[in-house]
Amino acid sequence: MYNALVTWSFLYLAIFLLGFTLALVSGLVRRILHPSELARNVTVPSHEHWADLHTPRTDLLTSFLTVFGLVTFVLQGLTSMGPRSEVLIGGAVGCIGAFVLRLWLCRTCDPSSGLRCQGADARVVRTIPANGFGQVEVDVGGCMVKLAARTTLSNPISEGALVRILDRQESVVIVEPSD
Repeated sequence: MYNALVTWSFLYLAIFLLGFTLALVSGLVRRILHPSELARNVTVPSHEHWADLHTPRTDLLTSFLTVFGLVTFVLQGLTSMGPRSEVLIGGAVGCIGAFVLRLWLCRTCDPSSGLRCQGADARVVRTIPANGFGQVEVDVGGCMVKLAARTTLSNPISEGALVRILDRQESVVIVEPSD
């Protein structure tokens, strides 16, 4: 026998599962749990992650579907509201949830707060030539971040040396050998 309540519940559950699956596949769940990590064993500077957040259509849609599906599914099971009311409330909560998540991710991955490494010690992982760029690895907030580096000295700094970060310009740090 056909039962409309089961149909609406199934539809809401399907929307939630679709949104949650997309969140898992697209990496949204990983970014929520570890905002500075974009892939396994690869940590990038937060300004590179920040660049991807300027067009959040996929994450907004994914988080909206997940929150909308969950809220409407719960409302369907716990209340005796009609489908129109459930959809309106679910849509409102879904929009609010998607934008709150977006604001939180943008704040977490903000380049002005994510790479405060001036004065930190780092290890050279690619030799820094006298008038060129190398690479250093520095611990920023518990994440090992690799950054392009240059030195103001006339001598190159070899791989494995410890250096102190003097300044940062975008994703390039200016370093000098540690004492």
